Amino acid sequence: MFAKYLVLVASKAVPKPQMSLDNKLALLAIGMSFLAIVVSGLTAMWQVFQERKRQKIDLNSLFYKDIYWEYLIKKIPESRNFVQHSAIENKITGTDKITNELNNIRRDSLFFKFTDNEFYQEICKKLENLEDKYVKADKMILAKYDEFNKEVDILLTEIYDMITSKYTGTAK
Repeated sequence: MFAKYLVLVASKAVPKPQMSLDNKLALLAIGMSFLAIVVSGLTAMWQVFQERKRQKIDLNSLFYKDIYWEYLIKKIPESRNFVQHSAIENKITGTDKITNELNNIRRDSLFFKFTDNEFYQEICKKLENLEDKYVKADKMILAKYDEFNKEVDILLTEIYDMITSKYTGTAK
């Protein structure tokens, strides 16, 4: 205990030498070097994270393209051309083909039930809503048919946007 007291008194009595400018600059250089190493390490970790994210998007985009490409580019537009308004009967005709295609998309989307269940539930819901709209559409005058087409366009746009944003990796 006496030794501790002696060291304390001696440290107070003996003046500390002033640090030279060279020593200060050396400490500053060491600090900056350490900071550069930390920043480089964080940058490398960020790049690895971004690369993994990009690879996942690339891999998933293959699934979206394989499953939906043919439907979005050919089958839906072609089957939609069969839907018409019969002025003689005042009803919509030719809905069978598009309802079959919508049902096929839902069935083909089953892969996502196991890999992205939230997307699967949402796409099935949107497809069912559109399919129901076609199934329930029956007798209507031409003015109602134009309104019906606008509603169908909105639903189709939502479906296309949802699939496209998943394909490009921009979905939330």
